Amino acid sequence: MNRRPAPQLLGAGLIVLAAASFGTLGPVSRYADQAGVSSLTLVTWRAGVGAICVLAFLALRSMGGHRSSRPWSSLPVRDRWLVCAAAVTNAALNLGVFVAFLRIGIALTLLIFYLYPALVAVASVAWFGERLDRRRWTALAVSLIGVLLVVAGAGPLNQLDLAGIGLAFMGALAQTFYALAARHGFGAIPGPQAASITMGGAALVYLAVALAIGRLADVIQPLASFAALWPVLLAGTVGAGLATVCFITGIRLLGAPRATILATLEPVVGVGLAALLFGEPPTALQVLGGALIVSAGVLLQFRRSEVVEHEALPEQDAAVDPAA
Repeated sequence: MNRRPAPQLLGAGLIVLAAASFGTLGPVSRYADQAGVSSLTLVTWRAGVGAICVLAFLALRSMGGHRSSRPWSSLPVRDRWLVCAAAVTNAALNLGVFVAFLRIGIALTLLIFYLYPALVAVASVAWFGERLDRRRWTALAVSLIGVLLVVAGAGPLNQLDLAGIGLAFMGALAQTFYALAARHGFGAIPGPQAASITMGGAALVYLAVALAIGRLADVIQPLASFAALWPVLLAGTVGAGLATVCFITGIRLLGAPRATILATLEPVVGVGLAALLFGEPPTALQVLGGALIVSAGVLLQFRRSEVVEHEALPEQDAAVDPAA
């Protein structure tokens, strides 16, 4: 008797776990900042620790006789290029979002960032043949209205930090590319291996940036105290290693549009933790705007038919990842 969960159910569970794990990053970034850890140092440690955790996981599975990775030379050239592009995109995404957390707050950053499920749906129409009917155009309009309310709820326009808002929106665009690439771009690479490559590549990008701007010495900031060390370790293990493996594996099992909508649990976790730990509840307009963004994402998933959409991963491709 096959006791393994259905791919759709397993994918949904993995995306929910990934979203909850990603949701811890806003509060972690605040604690790191209070301990004197810069945003660049935080994302460098997060990516590096996350990559090490996943590589250790791959090594343990290999010792147990499980196939968890493929030789680099055996991968299709297209997959190699796209996973490298995803690593660079991941680096820009995380640095931008972590800086936005500090400039405009956790709630506003996450609510703007969560435009990306609608962007994923539109990109799926343009590039992967999915239909965007009247219902989905409506959902897109609702999400844009939600963003306007989120921005308006932050205060008068002349008091808004436009750079912070721009960074959050840049993060949404980068996450759109990352989600589509994870699902359609480098499917020949097993999920954990892809996670280690994207995080390890991002860490190298951060180190190169730190070297270029003369801030390489800042990388040792977390070693100054336990208060500085624990946030970066938590960000690396939970907010990077666990979250990224679950996200890549889940999105391949569930399909990009559905997975990105389930991932809207992240702002619920992030905003909830910000309110609990830092006394930063969102304003009424921001709550309404965020509700519209999430509702638009859910509306995008409604179908007149129960037929599984074309994004469902072929069985031969999905088989590598669920056991990861």
